[in-house]
Amino acid sequence: MMRYVFTLVLLSFLASTAVPANAGESRKEMAARIDALQTRMDAVENRMPSAVNFQQRLDDMETQLQALTGTNERLEFENRQRKDELKGLQRTVDLLAAEVQKARETARNANAALGRFITGEDVPPSEERPDNTAEPDEETLAAQQRYAEAKAFLEQGYFDQAQNAFEVYIADYASLPLAGPALYWLGEIAAVKGDYRGATNAYIETLKRFPKGSKAPEAMVKLGAALFALGDKVEACRALKAFPSQYPRAAAGVRARAEIERSRAGCQ
Repeated sequence: MMRYVFTLVLLSFLASTAVPANAGESRKEMAARIDALQTRMDAVENRMPSAVNFQQRLDDMETQLQALTGTNERLEFENRQRKDELKGLQRTVDLLAAEVQKARETARNANAALGRFITGEDVPPSEERPDNTAEPDEETLAAQQRYAEAKAFLEQGYFDQAQNAFEVYIADYASLPLAGPALYWLGEIAAVKGDYRGATNAYIETLKRFPKGSKAPEAMVKLGAALFALGDKVEACRALKAFPSQYPRAAAGVRARAEIERSRAGCQ
């Protein structure tokens, strides 16, 4: 191709510089000029592959730049997605933390409202365990485990779970001694929730079915408090006034609580 171009240029040059045949000196000049032109054409032809390679490199670099631009845009999009996901996860963590804090505050408030009773130990008296030396059978062991699980829910502030567990326990083991404390705790859970009618019923049931049970003295005091909360001062005071004679050997803490409730209700 380059040779073809060079031939055309050379013919054009010769046509434009034609001289008579007898002008010998002019032919020498023309030959020199043709040689110079040939040299320049050779140099241009030699540089052509470099120019082509340079253009190819430019094209390759442009292609790579376009590819990198596309990759960068994709990475930016994925980065925005990750940021959105992280924000969503953070919101979830914050909500869970708020729920945990709320549960802890509910448990603290409940413990404060119920005094020492929720966290107190259940120590059934001897009449609830007629034979302290006998080995408990499998049913008794299972009942004790079920009761302990329900009590653990209560102490941790999971009142709905505790209520369900105690109700199931009473349904399955109604005749066992720990059914009395289970009934009492149902009354306490109802009181924490502000359901004083339900609390009253649970305390009355405790006293009816287990009048000498470990929680009977406390149930009688709490019955007076629940009746007063319902606005029935007469019945509240009747229960609170009967407490000392009904349970003269009640624990000191329970007797002190009875005095507090009598004063609160304004009993004469």
